[in-house]
Amino acid sequence: MGYYEDEQNERKAVLAEKAAKIKRLIFRAGIPLFFLFIAVCTIPFAIGINDAGQRTVVQWPNGTLFVKFSPGVYFEWFGSSTEINDVITYDFDADTNPSGATLDYTGIPVRYRDGGMGTIFGKVRFNLPSDEPTMLLLYKETRSMQGIASKILKSVTDEAVNQTAGLMTSEEGYDSKRSIFTQMARSQLSSGLFHTRVEIISVKDEVTGKTVRKEVPVQKFGDDGQELHYASDLKKYGITVSGFQLNNPGFEKKTNDQIAKKRAANMAIITAKADAEKAKQDTITAEETGKANVMIAQYAAKILKETATVEAEKLKEVATIKASQKVAVAAQSKLEAKEMKLRAVEIKQEQILLGEGEAERKRLVMQADGALDKKLKAIVTMNADAMNALAQRAVPTTYIAGGNGGESAGSGYDAEMVRQLQMMNINSLKALNLDIAVKKNVPTAVK
Repeated sequence: MGYYEDEQNERKAVLAEKAAKIKRLIFRAGIPLFFLFIAVCTIPFAIGINDAGQRTVVQWPNGTLFVKFSPGVYFEWFGSSTEINDVITYDFDADTNPSGATLDYTGIPVRYRDGGMGTIFGKVRFNLPSDEPTMLLLYKETRSMQGIASKILKSVTDEAVNQTAGLMTSEEGYDSKRSIFTQMARSQLSSGLFHTRVEIISVKDEVTGKTVRKEVPVQKFGDDGQELHYASDLKKYGITVSGFQLNNPGFEKKTNDQIAKKRAANMAIITAKADAEKAKQDTITAEETGKANVMIAQYAAKILKETATVEAEKLKEVATIKASQKVAVAAQSKLEAKEMKLRAVEIKQEQILLGEGEAERKRLVMQADGALDKKLKAIVTMNADAMNALAQRAVPTTYIAGGNGGESAGSGYDAEMVRQLQMMNINSLKALNLDIAVKKNVPTAVK
């Protein structure tokens, strides 16, 4: 039993010592864990994070203020922090759907110099200051981004747009000065409102139609011709305009009706002037056309005259040339006639000479042989003709033989024919003066 109890006591002592060690370990580890737990619970109140595109204004419990411009962690130490966008957008366009802008309104109501009402639509972006003192000044006066947008940016923009509208009539804002409205509004927004002065002008009353004198504000310029501006709230707080856009302006129905009537009247005047100018131009055109037609007719007549003159000159020259040619031909013909006459004389003389020569030749031939060959031919021809004539008579049926020299003599008809032939030969010889007798002094041929 004693041994068993000692063992039990020893075992309890060991267990008690182990428990003591565990308690010591828990105590040692619990202190850091406690402080870690406390730290984790207080981190949201001690540390903050600045996002890109924002700046954070931090105020510690002791009143210290500073601005965290760059993205990253900053220590807040249970103080307060205000996040503000680097760029604030004021949207006053006609779109009623939320655009994510800091301020979102539907147009800015304005009143023009002539009392007409209208609405300006557009958007504007502002860059906040990048230095801490100016940013803290802006924060102290506005206390939040919404305060900056509504207390400063919106009021400055609305005032600049209204001041611009007040320097022109609604008709000018609709038409002639519409293109410079944006330029004037942005200039006043960035640099301050324009200096203005009162000017008395004469205008026509739309109701009575009479001309009345009216005081109106007009922009004032310096001696150097530059615009004069009042102090700008934006410059005071280091705010700059990074974007300014105006859309089509809106006008109240009365103003739209008035503008429409004036436009219709102006269009009628322009049309009348155009018609008058056209009529005048048509008159001038007709006159010039008439002058042109007269000139054309004159030149046409002149052309015809010149053409006739040229043609006459041409015919004259042709006639002169033809006359000259005829004279030349006549002269040539005269010369040719003279030459022919001379040639005829020469031919005549030649023929005479030829005839005389031929006659002399024939005479000499006649003297030589008495033209025996021709005479013989003539006798032959005469005898042939006589024989042909006698052959045409009837052939005799009877004839009587006998006669002188032992020849037979025909009938009385044949004897008569013979006698006629003989007579014809004698007459032919006499006519030809041909002596057929052989001359004695002519030698005879040797037999």
